[in-house]
Amino acid sequence: MAIFICAQCGHTEETPDEFIGKKARCLSCQTMGTIQPKPPEPQPQIPEPLGKETNTSLPPQDFIETETPVTKTPTTALKTQSLSLVLVILVSSILVVQLLSILLNASTTPQWEYKIVSPKDSVLTDELNELGTQGWEVVTARRASGYNDSFSYEMILKRPR
Repeated sequence: MAIFICAQCGHTEETPDEFIGKKARCLSCQTMGTIQPKPPEPQPQIPEPLGKETNTSLPPQDFIETETPVTKTPTTALKTQSLSLVLVILVSSILVVQLLSILLNASTTPQWEYKIVSPKDSVLTDELNELGTQGWEVVTARRASGYNDSFSYEMILKRPR
């Protein structure tokens, strides 16, 4: 194969060998040039060894590491199984303890019983003491007026069921 290399723009084009030495116009910039024979492709060079001496002898025996196969004896296998069993039991017991801890410490919402009372001023202290011994706790209280200029407290009480 022949090649056309434009001296003006560097465009290259391959042509058949029969056009070698003939004039041609560059397809890119329209400059006239001559078709040349294609230069032979260079052969790939094989790199030479770094050292001039090539030693094909085997390496020394102390350089070669040989692996000895490890065979498990029955006692080693038994120890491995025992350790695996101990590990499984340990992890299982930790999980059981955690689960029991969660179940026992689960906060349950307290159930309350409510009561509304309106004791008269004259018996307020005695009434509150009696309700306190029964387990009642005052949630809220307000002063209320009644008929004939009578006053009392209206209270909301609660206690656990």
